[in-house]
Amino acid sequence: MAFGNTKVCPIANSDSSIHLIYWLDTEVNENDDSRQTQQLIRSIHNNLKTFHDPHECRTSLESLTGQDRLTLIVSGSLGRDILQTVHDLAQLSSVYIYCMDKQLNEEWARQYRKVKDVIVCEQNLLDRIKFDKKTLVNIDQGISFNIYTITDEPNSSISRENENFVRSLILLKSIIRLRFDPKDREELISSLKKQFHGNKSQLRIIEEFKQEYSYDTALLWYIHESLLYTTLNEALNGQRIEQMLLFRFYLQDMYEQLKQNQYGSQVRVYHGQIMSFEECHDLQKSKNEYISIKTFLFANTNRNKVVESLINTQTTADKCKILFVIDANPSVVTANPFIDISRFHSFMSETIIMFMLGSIFRLKDVNQDGNIWTVQIELCGENEHNLEQVFEYMNRIHGNENRDSTIDRRGFGDIAHRIGESDVARKMYDRQLDEAPKNDPVRSDLHCSLGRVYREKKDYSRSMKCYKEALKECLRRSSSDFIRLGNLYGSIAEIYLLIHNDRKSLDYYEKAVAQYQTAHAEDHEKMADFYNNMGSIYRRDKKYADALEFYKKTLVIDAKHLSSNHPNIAKTHNNIAIIYYYLNRYDLALDHYRLSLAIKVQTLDPQHYSIAQVYSNIGSVYEVQSDFRRAAIHYRKAADIYHVILPDGHQDLIKIDDQLKNVLNQLY
Repeated sequence: MAFGNTKVCPIANSDSSIHLIYWLDTEVNENDDSRQTQQLIRSIHNNLKTFHDPHECRTSLESLTGQDRLTLIVSGSLGRDILQTVHDLAQLSSVYIYCMDKQLNEEWARQYRKVKDVIVCEQNLLDRIKFDKKTLVNIDQGISFNIYTITDEPNSSISRENENFVRSLILLKSIIRLRFDPKDREELISSLKKQFHGNKSQLRIIEEFKQEYSYDTALLWYIHESLLYTTLNEALNGQRIEQMLLFRFYLQDMYEQLKQNQYGSQVRVYHGQIMSFEECHDLQKSKNEYISIKTFLFANTNRNKVVESLINTQTTADKCKILFVIDANPSVVTANPFIDISRFHSFMSETIIMFMLGSIFRLKDVNQDGNIWTVQIELCGENEHNLEQVFEYMNRIHGNENRDSTIDRRGFGDIAHRIGESDVARKMYDRQLDEAPKNDPVRSDLHCSLGRVYREKKDYSRSMKCYKEALKECLRRSSSDFIRLGNLYGSIAEIYLLIHNDRKSLDYYEKAVAQYQTAHAEDHEKMADFYNNMGSIYRRDKKYADALEFYKKTLVIDAKHLSSNHPNIAKTHNNIAIIYYYLNRYDLALDHYRLSLAIKVQTLDPQHYSIAQVYSNIGSVYEVQSDFRRAAIHYRKAADIYHVILPDGHQDLIKIDDQLKNVLNQLY
């Protein structure tokens, strides 16, 4: 199996101003306890408004639009009256009766479905507000996920779009694997203090986190504190790697807690979400495919509660309501646990399941029931047959190492580099280099890694500096690591080649070859790269006999390591043909062009640019031999491809048309 297109369904932008809290109580502003409770509520949610007059509260509530979302806190005595007139308003999302007599008020409150709880304890009220804020965010913003499609095309590599899908999984896994550093927590706290500078209530929470956090309280902090929940989710949904890295110790602790508290039996749960019709259509088209989530996912065992929340949520014409029906079996999942978080909340009457970020689900069915779309998904494990290619690709990115082992900053930098995050990789290498002792052998590796990053950025001056520093470190540590030294000489030679200093490039390639020969590795596949580049230097210098010698050496080594139809072998045959052409040995040039063409026709698209080039080169040989008929045949084949793939006016298109015209004039 192979992959087709990936659809990314991001979190929609939300405006927190539409989430409001009203507190109605005749003594709401009359005593210190109430004022203190107001401050605590505002530390969770800024949009708190207090009322002591029921009429004023009702008037304000009725003035809200159906797009607003209101939580009403009300005393028992006032609640009896005001709910008779406002309970069914669309903007009223939930109600909490905050009173002294729980049993008395529970009796009359049962008739109102929007009354979520009758509360007598301040802390329980604060916990409910925190959790309900998350529920509102979950419905309005939902989960951010990727969709990818399985196809039946054999031997198909993962597309760029699907690489982006796998990239998310790789990042999450790698961050969790990153080795703990005692400085991690200090860096996160420092970043949060800068982010919430001047916000006294949030700074107080950050200070509490600094003083009280321990690895076994990670889950409690995520559930109870909206500051951590919101800040972390923003980083995860946006795949902001540097912010995600600040949370790495916290994510690691969360992962360990989820593993330790894995839910023990099969379960069906429900998650509500508002999505665009376009996103809903993408889900409809993706039956039997897979989705992966970027954040932690909350789902409820109580279907009615989730459906009720969706019904009470007002949407615009371009949005639709989605009910995810999720089946999860712990026996098939090892890498991404899920747990029951209800026991971490004293007020929860139903079971809430939390799924690990990075979890993958199979999309089983999508259908519409009235105004709500039902999407059935099933949690998958890493043994899923159709996911084999995904995990094989992840293994390659991870360097085929144990994906469960810890990695240092260099290891994370290598992974980041492989998925195209060169800036993140550079910062990781620099950070570890700054902290590594002067005699640490890893310093040479870090300089070499930085050299690769700068080379790809075409910053050849810095790349050269890093490679030479790596070489100096390596020589200082040991002069007998011949393969390592050979690679460093080769890397320096490549930079000189890129800046067109052929003399120095050749000098360093000769040093690289000498190191490999000392290690008795004359047939090492890396030697083919050295010889090929040396051949190209000699060709530019018009030393064709020397160029031919090195191209032939390249071909011999490649033949020992590569398949007979490998692109590198086709390239080398083409290079040898060019040299024979310059040496006026046209029959040998044709032989090697044909060998190159045979591989390219077998492995490339019929209209590939490289195939057209070979046809053009063969035509040139026939033309110089005055075999104008065969020259015309091959020029025409090249022209047919160029006219399809190149824009009008392209120099190769103009040239091939002129060549074809010239030989046709010779024929007629």
